[in-house]
Amino acid sequence: MSVLKTVIGGFFVTAALSACAGPSQSSEQDTLPKVFQDAGGTTDAFQPSITGQYLAGRHAMREQNADAASKFFSDALLQDSDDIILLTGAFQAALGKGDIETALQLAKTLVKEEGDNSAPHLVLALDAVRQNNFAVAEEHLKQTSNTGFNVLVKPLLRSWVTLGSGDVNAAVAELDALDKFDGFDTLKQYHAAMLADVSGQQDLADKLYAEAMQSPAGQAVRLVQAYGIYLVRTGREQEARKLFDDYLLRYPLSPTINLLIEDLDAGRPLKPMLSSPVDGAAEALYSAASVIGRERAVGIAATYTYFTLMLKPDFPVARILLAEAAEDRDRWSEALDLYSQIDENSAYYKNARTRQAWSTYKLGDQNEASRILEEVIEAYPNDIEALVVLADMNRDAKNWNEAALQYGRAVSRLPAFENRHWSLFYARGIAYEQSKQWPLAETDLLKALELRPDHPQVLNYLAYSWVDRDENLDQAKDMLIKAVSLRPRDGYIIDSLGWLYYRLGDFEDAVAQLEKAVSLQAADPTINDHLGDAYWRVGRSDEARYQWQRALWLEPTEEQASEIEQKLKKGLPNKIKAEN
Repeated sequence: MSVLKTVIGGFFVTAALSACAGPSQSSEQDTLPKVFQDAGGTTDAFQPSITGQYLAGRHAMREQNADAASKFFSDALLQDSDDIILLTGAFQAALGKGDIETALQLAKTLVKEEGDNSAPHLVLALDAVRQNNFAVAEEHLKQTSNTGFNVLVKPLLRSWVTLGSGDVNAAVAELDALDKFDGFDTLKQYHAAMLADVSGQQDLADKLYAEAMQSPAGQAVRLVQAYGIYLVRTGREQEARKLFDDYLLRYPLSPTINLLIEDLDAGRPLKPMLSSPVDGAAEALYSAASVIGRERAVGIAATYTYFTLMLKPDFPVARILLAEAAEDRDRWSEALDLYSQIDENSAYYKNARTRQAWSTYKLGDQNEASRILEEVIEAYPNDIEALVVLADMNRDAKNWNEAALQYGRAVSRLPAFENRHWSLFYARGIAYEQSKQWPLAETDLLKALELRPDHPQVLNYLAYSWVDRDENLDQAKDMLIKAVSLRPRDGYIIDSLGWLYYRLGDFEDAVAQLEKAVSLQAADPTINDHLGDAYWRVGRSDEARYQWQRALWLEPTEEQASEIEQKLKKGLPNKIKAEN
């Protein structure tokens, strides 16, 4: 029995304390995968114990530090190369850091051992797909579980593996397993159409593409891209152009579709999205990663994206997805590296370059980020994305005047104002308000409200600003009541309504609303400060002082802190007007 099997589930305090007592080096080191023999494990006389390395590895995995976890597990394996728990931990860490080749080596060992080997079989199945060995891939897929995210991934992969064996009808039938679950219809129709396309079955492809385009899948850019390329390839370019034009009416800034139109206009051939079952399996994994990412399972989505690139290294949209997953986990260096790998001829290059600038900013170099964005702005004179990111960057840095300037540059590039542009005026309005340029701020916020009359954030910001300035209180009240009805669980909007009642002298209603706001946004210093003021006005002075003290603990701005400290010393003046 392995050392770790005797302690898993046992008294871990003892195990942790033993981490500084190192057993002798295992004589079986030469049985390890070579990657671990070369890993530079600890060899001095005070080598940590296997249990200590295991616990450290587990902790690193919980902290989402797969690099550190991999090092801890590899060091432990140098001491006991047969321990199934260590092998499993090392395997999981390798997947977490995207080291698929190491995971593959470990998977070969794990499938021979006891325990749940579903994930190792999946890795081995993908390796077989990569080598066009579809019979072996199918055998490994049979050994994977039918639970968790496999309910999505397994049918998609089996369909493309079956196509690799030459049976398109059976491949499409594999997708029927998705019918057991809600929400997978779009993916099923998308992959069914592409299975027929890749197999060269034009009549079937025509039928399945037409069905997919009539479903919600018809809104997906990758289906429009695949179908359009298929139409061109089968001699129906005008139909493809109409398909692309219709899509651009809804999403005029789509880089994918715009680049396809540029290629058609230039007479360049359109490269098929998929040309083999291996490409299809990569697409299946990318589809799964996209769905899983929307469920906020960012780490798992990243692993499936690594699998995608294992099968199709030249897949820029997968690198973009992986970079976005890195951003979600604040891994800005990793995101920067991934964005930097996107080829300048890719439809995604502009987006990647823009996100590269944002990653650079998050890593602390705002000047370089600005330089990159200005390059993009110059290269794409009719586009506003890089300008908006430049403005957002300055807004994030609280450079309010510069943020307003850059939003203004973006607005100036718009040939006409559409409803979807409300956010530009809203963001610039905030920048103007924060930089003490209220007349300009009010104009922009009113314009945002004109473009999106019922948007709760716009209603709230403009109305709260009026309340804080003691202006247009009746109009502000109507707007805030509407905003609260639209977002009844938004503590910030409820705070605005409470503060309005306070300004109107309706202190009992103010207390009721502000107590609700604090219950929803307990860590906001402004809301706690407002509740303190309301408590004071209704004679609850002890509770008022508690709320003011709490507001100080929540790190308000220097100006707020000074005002709160004065209230703690002297309370509030008798006249509300004196509080402005």
